[in-house]
Amino acid sequence: MGIRGTIVALLACVVLAGCAGSTEGSAVTPAFTLPVGPTTWDTTAPAWLLDGTLHVGDVTVELGDDVDQFVLGATGVYWNRGGTLLFTSAEGDIREVADVGWDNLAVSADRSVLATVDQSRGPTDRYGTHVIQVAAFDTRTGEQLYRTPDEKPDREADLADLYGEIMPLLHGVSTEHVFFDGATIDLEDGSREAATLDADGLEVYPHLADTLFPAGYRVSISGEGRHRELSDSSLYGPGLLSPDRSTIFDTSAWPTQAVVYDAASGDQRGIDAPWEHFTLAGWSDADTFFGVAEEIDEADVDNIVRARQVVTCELRSLRCEPVSPVVPTPEEGDPATLLVEGTAAL
Repeated sequence: MGIRGTIVALLACVVLAGCAGSTEGSAVTPAFTLPVGPTTWDTTAPAWLLDGTLHVGDVTVELGDDVDQFVLGATGVYWNRGGTLLFTSAEGDIREVADVGWDNLAVSADRSVLATVDQSRGPTDRYGTHVIQVAAFDTRTGEQLYRTPDEKPDREADLADLYGEIMPLLHGVSTEHVFFDGATIDLEDGSREAATLDADGLEVYPHLADTLFPAGYRVSISGEGRHRELSDSSLYGPGLLSPDRSTIFDTSAWPTQAVVYDAASGDQRGIDAPWEHFTLAGWSDADTFFGVAEEIDEADVDNIVRARQVVTCELRSLRCEPVSPVVPTPEEGDPATLLVEGTAAL
């Protein structure tokens, strides 16, 4: 199990021991094991899913229809369908992992740690509703690195009503921390640091600003027109900062213009993408990013997105090359489902 797994197990035992003698809300299903595949694959390659086929660089894997979200692991892909977590290895073998209840996955920048929200096995309230937990795993070995310790809800708790008003959210994971439900949790020892409030009353998670995520560093920005700069205030909106911290992507609104901003000067530069809008998906390395170029027609009343294409781009020149075919929006019928890692359907 390893040191981290042992610590988590001991913590869970201590909590459960403290509940001895009480039966209400104490039934707990054993934690599931995260499956892994027999071989590794290139997790730095642009990954996109079109009509049930996942493309990871030159590798293709069939996942089928109704994929809500996916993230890459070291040996395969973890994905959700209607609240069920599934795994497909690089060789194409599909396994159902667990009915976790929610489509809420996160993966570290190097794809070695997976986190998921799980409402299938923690203690229950008097109505039979499970506590929502967060669990983190090593995608190379399947080892559970952390799970929220089991703790019986208060006797009068109504978790369904509570979660309807205040839903615990998973904000991301790294190789060291998981950011969940108002706290930064250390994966090594399970210790928690509560989020604080900034001057605008918004939550600030310890260590999050220093964490590189698959899409870059998460930052707050300010500015207007052709100028953006980093900001301590979250009022204007969120942005993403490149792994080398040189370039800002404004993600405060969608559709997102195909532009970036120099982090030092704040000046705007255009991305040489097929159309004038672009959604950042991730980074293959410090010099290469990829995402979805979008043809937008604001006047179209049915669907303003008229076409999409996955592209990979060089940071220095901002020149992009196509990765996927152009995916047009049909005049009639539903558009093809195009997914990139960590996002909902585009």
